[in-house]
Order: sequence, then structure tokens, then C-alpha cells
Amino acid sequence: MLLTLPVFAPEVPAVIEFSPAGEWHLRLVLAMSRLGMISDDDLAGLRRSSMSASVIRSLIEKGWQREVGDDYTFKLISAYARLILPHHDEEGEFSTENGEPLVGVAINAGNPEWIAIGKAFSAIEALQAGLGRKALGILERSLCHFGTPHTAGGAFEMAQHLYWCGEDDESVVLKECGDDSDVPRRADLFDGIPEWAYFYASVNLPYATDEEFAEASERLSGHPVGKLLAALLHLNHVDSDNGLFATPYQSDYCSIPNEPPVVCGWHGEDDFDQIFDDNFRYFAESGEEPPWCGCVMFAPTEAGILEALPRIRHTGIVLRALDTALCEARKLNNEL
Repeated sequence: MLLTLPVFAPEVPAVIEFSPAGEWHLRLVLAMSRLGMISDDDLAGLRRSSMSASVIRSLIEKGWQREVGDDYTFKLISAYARLILPHHDEEGEFSTENGEPLVGVAINAGNPEWIAIGKAFSAIEALQAGLGRKALGILERSLCHFGTPHTAGGAFEMAQHLYWCGEDDESVVLKECGDDSDVPRRADLFDGIPEWAYFYASVNLPYATDEEFAEASERLSGHPVGKLLAALLHLNHVDSDNGLFATPYQSDYCSIPNEPPVVCGWHGEDDFDQIFDDNFRYFAESGEEPPWCGCVMFAPTEAGILEALPRIRHTGIVLRALDTALCEARKLNNEL
């Protein structure tokens, strides 16, 4: 007697790999297809009889790359976006309170390039008191998405924390430990660097307003600093809504991120090597670090994608603007 086996409908692939891809990946592909993120050309070369995990992942990655890839293409900063797909072994990070899996687009940075920017921002400050300080403030506010900026101002904050018990210099530590203490001195660490470039707490140093900066950017458009001012003005505008930028990682077990997308010296690239090295060692020895600097999570559905896309695009636009401003700063610095 012959054994009768069930027959699948021809529309169902003969081979479906559910590990590591699975049901939610297929739902994401379907939602992306309905939104036009996956084209007929993407499907043209595929076999209906096989649906492997690699094929599913390729469709997803190709669709997202086409949709937002241009927003995450940079010339200088080391930032990048990771598409994190649901996985059955994933703990609560990528799921709703009801346990429904979520997709994530996470922002990280690594292996930053080291540049010098002191001449460029000094040239701006020389044209109008407080203008260079404001320009640095705009740049550093966006760099804060990745942790403490690796700039002169960020180096000063690190030195306060690492060496001076939160004070503005070493005087308190010297009183407690003696004048022969090997604590780093502020005068040595920031030798030749103007106070306006790093000492934010000073109320005596001028700081241009947004309106003054915008007016100066227009007035100096034909000046050698004009392109940098214009790039910073654009960055100031697009990064004004922090609610749209990818959400920072929140956990009681992890500190703030320490993933600088660029390292900015003042006179030279290695001005703050000691501080940045000690800061890196502090983070390396202090425990877990956040797995990302920011992340947009969404359900693998049409509604989830449509809700997440504006935030994903906005985050990319901010990072592109940051990249452009840093490129202009490096270019001007090298020209002066």
C-alpha cells in the first residue's frame, strides 16, 4: 500500500529556514513589500521553492539600504547604523511589554579619525567675540549624542572628573595631597588653548545667541569661515529637536556611551591624548557600556515602519550635517 503524503500549495516554499530568520522576518518583508521598499527586481532572481534565512536578510537589508542608506553615508565621522532583526533568543531589549518582537535601527561609532580644529574656530572667534564659542557649542551639542565630546571642552569635563574631584583645576586635590602630588595640572593640559574654547562655566566670556549666529553666518558668507558657519547653522537647525533623534540607551547597569565619532585636538591632533586615554581606561574598567548610542525600535508592520521612518531619517540627517560641519572645520583648519 502506498503512503500518501500531504502536499504543500505551490505558493509555499519547499524550504523555509526559521533560524535565525523566522515568522517576524517574513512579516517585515511583507510589510516592506507593501510599502514599496522591496521591488519586483529584488524578487526577480529568487526561487519560489526556497526561502532561506540569508535570502530574507538580503531582501530586508537591500530594502532599508535603498530607503535610508544615503542618509547614513559619511565622509569623516565613524558613525554607522545597524539594522537589528528580531531573534527568538533575544531578551527583553527588542520586544513590547506583551512580548511582541521589535526591529531596531541602532547608532554606533568606532575607530574615530583624529583632526585639529583650533585655527578654524579661533578665526571665527576673532571676527566676533562669542561667535567661536557658540560655533563650538553647536558642534559639541551634536557630538554629545555619542557621549562626552572628544574636544577641548569635553577634555576639560573629563579632567574635572578624572583628576580634580569635579573642580575647575587641581588646587583642591593639591591641598589634600600636597604640592608634590602628580595630579595633572590644568595649565599643562590646556597650555596655549584659549579659555573660551573649553571653560563653559565662565559667565565672563561672551557667547553668541542663535540670532546673532544666524546673522553672522549670513554676513560672513563670502569670508573664508563662511562655509563652516553655514554648515554649523544648518546643524544647529536640524539638531534642535532631540525628541526625534534615536533614543539613547537607558539602563541602570550601563553608563553613558563613550563612542566618539571623531577626536578633535586644538593645535594638533594629539593635544589631549593623556585625558582621552585615561577616560577610555576609566570606561573600560567601570563595567558594561551601552550597546548603542541611540536606537529606533518599531514593530515589523507597515504601521511600525511608517512611524519609525521619520525618526530614522531625522537621525541620519543630523549625522550628515555633523559630518559636513566637521569636514568644513578640518578643511578650513588645514587652509589657515
